[in-house]
Amino acid sequence: MEKQGKRSMVLLAMAVLLGWQFPAAAADKNVSIGFAGPLSGLSSASGTSMLNAVKMAVDEINGAEMRVGGDRMVLKLQVQDDKSNPRIAEIAARYFAKNDTAGVVGIFNSAVAVSSSAIYQKAGIPHFAISGTRRFTQQGHDSAFRIAAYDEQRATVLASYVVQEMHKTRIAIVHDDSVFGRDYKEKFESAFTKLGGKIVSVNSVSATTYDFNDILKAIRVGKADAIFFGGLASQSAMLAQNMYRLGIEASLVTAASLVGPMYLQTAGPGAEGTVSIMPGAHQRKSKQLEAFEKNYQQRYNAAPGAYSAVAYDQVQVLAAAIVRAGSANPRKVTAALHAIKYNGLTGTISFDAHGDLRDASFSTYQVRNSVWTMYKQYHVGIGN
Repeated sequence: MEKQGKRSMVLLAMAVLLGWQFPAAAADKNVSIGFAGPLSGLSSASGTSMLNAVKMAVDEINGAEMRVGGDRMVLKLQVQDDKSNPRIAEIAARYFAKNDTAGVVGIFNSAVAVSSSAIYQKAGIPHFAISGTRRFTQQGHDSAFRIAAYDEQRATVLASYVVQEMHKTRIAIVHDDSVFGRDYKEKFESAFTKLGGKIVSVNSVSATTYDFNDILKAIRVGKADAIFFGGLASQSAMLAQNMYRLGIEASLVTAASLVGPMYLQTAGPGAEGTVSIMPGAHQRKSKQLEAFEKNYQQRYNAAPGAYSAVAYDQVQVLAAAIVRAGSANPRKVTAALHAIKYNGLTGTISFDAHGDLRDASFSTYQVRNSVWTMYKQYHVGIGN
């Protein structure tokens, strides 16, 4: 043993003297990414379900041995709760800008997305929003991306569904006073009237109210066929409860994506007949999407939220862009995102010059016998 040890030492010394090269072990490249979303407040359920999906994506990527410049990429997730508040979202954006963040996912509300985008743009950080307002990607920020249809696309489809599929021609509009609510109201009203529908009434409410009694009593007198609500998911459930309690049989059509068990549980019998939309391709579920839903359920003992798959795809396409760029430099990642084509849970992801999807998929759903039932799938955009 002693002779063998001496022989090894001699060989090592010779190797050093002769300049022999030993292959270096691949290093880990830590890459910081951020999540900025509502983890408290009225939209916390949506934010939490998105963060859950983001964590799943991060864990899968870190176990997949993805390489950047020969090193194994390890994503490090930083989380900020923006509370759906534009000022807090700006603070979160500055935090990420100071902490060498390669990209930020999860941005949820329209006002938050619009107000924080300039900060991300200045830092060159690619940032993904669910935001319904088209303004998010119309500000000249090449680092802004959205893996979802924007308000005009969704409002046009909803209006068409109400008139052509439900045969409703008299509608009352209720919207909250947020950027999302105002923009969606304008787009839906325009699309609905172009199809020959009549707007019976228009009412604005606070984005934090749950009291719809006076408005609903007036709507009942006006005999609307349906009520369109441009507001948050939590408000939608309370509105449905109030409609049921007051005996209003008009169908509720919602701007927020409510598809999932939470709305059914919260709205109770008032959920019946509610119309909503869900992002992504759901008509024929891929094995990938089915596996995601199963894994999410097992991990969190809950069904994914309406935007969980979108948040998961945000992380996956961001990671793919980092690999494509061969760098975690956010400006290089942004450039890679504009050239990428990625097959995700929600469909094929590629972006136009503004950062919107070239082909956005979503489906209309309606509650029938206390179950969300998909009726029609739509594709909008400029194509791939």
